Amino acid sequence: MSPFIKDASVEAVLAAADIVDVVSGYTSLRKRGATHTGLCPFHQEKTPSFSVSADKGLYYCFGCGEGGNVFTFLQRLENLSFVEAVEQLAERFSVELEFDDRGGGERDQSGEKRLFTLLERTTSFYSRFLWESREAEATRSYLDERGLGRDICEEFRVGLAPSGWRRLYERVIKDGYTEGELEAAGLLVRQPDRVYDRFRGRLMFPLADHRGRVVGFGGRTLGDENPKYLNSPEGPVYRKGHLLYGLYQARRAIADADSVLIVEGYTDVLALAQTGVKYVVASMGTALTENQISLISRFTRNVDFMFDADRAGTEAVVRSGQMARARSLQAMVVPPPPGKDPAEVAREGGEAAVMRVLANRVSFLRFELTRALDTADTASAAGRVRAFELVREILSRASSPKEREEEVRTVADRLRLSPENVDLLLRTEPDGDRGPRNARSSAGDSTVRVVPAYRERVRSPEATVEREFLLAVLSNPGEAESVLGAVTPEYFVDPLHREAFIGLKEALLDEQSGEAMRRLVRQDSDLGRLYVRLALESESGRHGTAFLNERHLRLEEQHVSRTLQDLRARLEDGDGDADIEARLVRLERLQHEVRVMLANVDEG
Repeated sequence: MSPFIKDASVEAVLAAADIVDVVSGYTSLRKRGATHTGLCPFHQEKTPSFSVSADKGLYYCFGCGEGGNVFTFLQRLENLSFVEAVEQLAERFSVELEFDDRGGGERDQSGEKRLFTLLERTTSFYSRFLWESREAEATRSYLDERGLGRDICEEFRVGLAPSGWRRLYERVIKDGYTEGELEAAGLLVRQPDRVYDRFRGRLMFPLADHRGRVVGFGGRTLGDENPKYLNSPEGPVYRKGHLLYGLYQARRAIADADSVLIVEGYTDVLALAQTGVKYVVASMGTALTENQISLISRFTRNVDFMFDADRAGTEAVVRSGQMARARSLQAMVVPPPPGKDPAEVAREGGEAAVMRVLANRVSFLRFELTRALDTADTASAAGRVRAFELVREILSRASSPKEREEEVRTVADRLRLSPENVDLLLRTEPDGDRGPRNARSSAGDSTVRVVPAYRERVRSPEATVEREFLLAVLSNPGEAESVLGAVTPEYFVDPLHREAFIGLKEALLDEQSGEAMRRLVRQDSDLGRLYVRLALESESGRHGTAFLNERHLRLEEQHVSRTLQDLRARLEDGDGDADIEARLVRLERLQHEVRVMLANVDEG
């Protein structure tokens, strides 16, 4: 069980992390008053609506509604868990983390960190050897023949392991690493009488996790040695079934396209990325694992498979597609040209050829149906009956009646079905509840963001007054105490504003109001993002005491008007009595007084 990071360490990272510095790595910021502004990295825009407060350690986009602290920023943009975001920032800003091991196991953080550093140094060693050594001339020629330029190879940090038996060993031992550490990192082979480098004379592909940390290597032979590909063994930091090759480089492109293209091999990834198809990763084998599917689902719900057209590749697509569908991912299949792998398509035809192949993708359901029909005996009546039952079973897996209906017509022609049997196929129900499906967006399209219901509600005049009252309170915390005592949650129609008022009132009246406010803005929810927005807006200095008084009066007027409307309705329905009539008179007088005060405020 993974240990928990102690709260004190989380606070230390939050205090040390410069949110402006972190955000500047993703979008250009300009200082404007107390905040920094720029184009939002979460959605496409031409006019800057993204604000960052260095003092408060918060960010908010007034265009798409994304907001939070530096942890939230990395979690959203890099698809990291909270722990991963804390660890990444701790490493960047040199904060030593302490762990509360509630699971009972020990975590050797210093030992793990040394392994990551060792693997990083090894990556640099292999890379320099590829581009600077005379021994690597043949390998550089090989890459040229494969159409892989130096730029793409350096982006993915491709290298070459020297052919000597202990070249790496001798290098890193001098740097203070032990044989045990080399073995744990998967770089050393131990025999009874000797130790030597695991990788020798091989083209090296560093295997990085989605945070960019090298955890192992894949080495391709350039001669006749077996195996053709040699991977790092499983160890403390490398677990093959948990990785996707190229995910770190592709993560932003996947988010932009809202789709991921999965191929089989390392060079497939490099070749496609070189043509401009950046949202590509490799499964590093054949079929995907459950852990890889889970990792993909953190980045997108849309998956395209482009595996080799041989038997192994086809079976891998079937297994991977079934797992993707079980996780409610929208799976598509890109059939490669006969006899060609993705790298060959890219090398021989460039971007245009790749785009033509991608344009021919089909749904995973159609891929299954076509495969079943191509192998079925449709020439005989008995064969068509067997094929009919198989097709009916496959159609039961469709995600929706519409998807099923789109494929039935093709099936009907192939099996020569009567209208009655076509109707039977259309009535086939999907097998089980798979949950909601996301609509696909084409590769390269900007991600279509769903506007939250709150952003629709807040456009109403009533909701605007409510939100601006909350802003006025946060902008004038000292003066707001007397106002807060006169306002109750019933003054708010919008449920999010009502909840925000309750939290804000409790925080401002708390003896440690500063810490209470910090807890509010750290909530990873619509409520937390509303607090972040209000906190950033309050920094403008434009919302003084007059604004607070005016918004309080307008909130009061809205509440009185709603109450009067309700009382009048009750009287009309015959539910009223003398008490209600007296209350109605008092409220009408109060409404008049409030409107007079508002008129005076407006005139002043």
